[in-house]
Amino acid sequence: MTVTVALLIKYENDKKREMLDTPSDRAAVSRKAVAAMGGKLLHAYGTCGEYDMLFIYEMPDMASVAANMHLAEATGMSKHHTILPLFSNDDFLASQAKAGALRDSYAAVAPQ
Repeated sequence: MTVTVALLIKYENDKKREMLDTPSDRAAVSRKAVAAMGGKLLHAYGTCGEYDMLFIYEMPDMASVAANMHLAEATGMSKHHTILPLFSNDDFLASQAKAGALRDSYAAVAPQ
């Protein structure tokens, strides 16, 4: 089963400086890295503010998502990032029903 995630990434300042001298198609780079892990880049957007880019992609599993982040960090490209798991509205509704059915199994405070 594949997982779909949104990745918000902030690039290191020196990497952004390099992009001013030599523009870099980060979608192409991401597409290649994600494909090598068995995934597929679905969308890539540039952003302004806290993050520089937003990528939405499918991966075979969360270990592959983490491997992609390890590479971004190890190469010095990423200053910081946020990964958001994405799921369908049907799955979101099912998660509400499941949580409702398990409500009594959870306590905010551990039993004494």
